[in-house]
Parts: sequence; structure tokens; C-alpha cells
Amino acid sequence: MPLENGPDFLCIGMQKAGTAWLYDQLKHHPDFWIPLVKEFHYLDRDIVRMSNPRKLLEMMQRAPKRLEKHRRPWDERDVEFLNEAASLAGKPRDIAQYAALFRFKNGLLTGDITPGYSRLSDEVVAEVGRALPGVKIVLMIRDPLDRAWSQICMAARNDRFDTGLLKEPERFRAFLESSEEVNSRSFPTRMVARWREHAPNVALQYYFLDDVIASPEETRRRVLTFLGADPGKSSGAVDADHNRKSKNVKLPLTDDIRTVMVDHFRGELLACVNLFGTHAEGWASRYGL
Repeated sequence: MPLENGPDFLCIGMQKAGTAWLYDQLKHHPDFWIPLVKEFHYLDRDIVRMSNPRKLLEMMQRAPKRLEKHRRPWDERDVEFLNEAASLAGKPRDIAQYAALFRFKNGLLTGDITPGYSRLSDEVVAEVGRALPGVKIVLMIRDPLDRAWSQICMAARNDRFDTGLLKEPERFRAFLESSEEVNSRSFPTRMVARWREHAPNVALQYYFLDDVIASPEETRRRVLTFLGADPGKSSGAVDADHNRKSKNVKLPLTDDIRTVMVDHFRGELLACVNLFGTHAEGWASRYGL
């Protein structure tokens, strides 16, 4: 049953752990109205930027057909949502104003899929718990080492990573130890602990990328059931095993760099075994832990 006000769910990440798959499964499902903006980034900034809504509005004005590939067809509600969201840029974060944006759902389920929310501070998590007590939290989880490597590969594709580091394991180790961008997104046990401690009243459910890959239909069913939607309804032409990022090119992971990464993530991999069991046991075994 959709909430009267605000988003019905927040997907808080992890980055590179299946959030695009989730977006694709929900955007065409008839029980949902999902904003055209994936990665809204309202909650993770003290002063709101709203660059994504502004960019999307410009794209819609210049070349609306470019939206057809990864987004559902848009209508006037979407334009109103984006205009209002863009108008919040430069203002302090206000969860009441944020919640009001989602009134455009018009009786359907809706939510915000922003992987960067995995990095929300304790204070913001607590604020969300107080202001949006009925919201459901979705966390997509991936092997921390594999996730971090995928992020590094993405950065390399975008010319934001010095691939020369991969030839010098000790320099790469220093990079990995100092990279807040990588580390803040790669420790799922900390994410779960933060929400359970600071927003214990909200429902949180996590799902593994391993299951998205191995049993996408069942994973889709479990997610939709948790969110209050009918898994028997189609998500349009998007199959449950659809992965639009499957052809992304990755860097070769050498044994030396893999060893550095195993050392770095050893503690978290073992913590994942204790908290998650199942797939996490396979991750640890994969790395000889």
C-alpha cells in the first residue's frame, strides 16, 4: 500500500551492486511511478545541488528520444517533478520538501534509487527515520572486493583512475587505503549497522547481486513483495535477467593487485560472513579466508 506522503522506499546502494537492475525492474512496473532521475542525490548534501534534474530537463528539451533507451516514456507529471526538484538547488536540505516531491506518484508506489545514500551520515540516517518512518530501505549487496574493483574499472573507463598504479602494488595499496571514494562504498556491514542503530524503526531489506545473477526472477519477486507491489505483473519489455551494463569492459586483475585487495578487505569479508552468511561465505572462500 503506497504511503500517503513521500517516497515509499529508498535504495541506498551499494554502487555497482545491481541498482541499475532494480531501476529497470521498477520503472515500467504498473504499480510504480519512478522518477526519471536515477541517482537523485537530495539526501546526501547539506546544500542541495539538483544537477541531475536540471540536466535531464535540458535533455528532454533538446533531444527527448535520447530518454527512450534507459527510461520510461515521460509525461507532464515528470516535467513538473523535475522543475520543482531543480528549484530546490542551492537551498538547505529539507526532508519535508523532499517528501513533497513524491506527491506526483498519484496513488502508485515510488522511491529514490541513489547508490550514494550508502554514505549518509549517522545524523541524516536518524533524520530520515524520524521524518519518514514508513519508508522502506533497500540495500543491494555485492562482494566488497569485487564491488571496489568494478568501481575502479568504471573510473578507468571515465579517465578518472591512474592505471599506472596497477603496475606498482605498493602504490596501489596506498591508493586503496586512502581512497574515501572507494572505501565509503565498499563496507556493507557498516551500512546495515548504521541504519539499524540510527533508524531502527524503518524496515530494511538487503539483496545480493549474486542472486540477481543466479536467480533474477526470484530476486525480483522478493523485492517487489517487500515493496508492496505485485510480482505477477510485467515490467514491460525488461526481463528479470536484463543487465544493460554486462558489456562494460573491465581491467585485468593481476595476482599482485588481487593480493593487495584481499589484504585490504580481509576484515570486512569476514564481518560479512558473520552478518550475512550464505553468499558471503562464498566470497571469503574465494579469497582463501
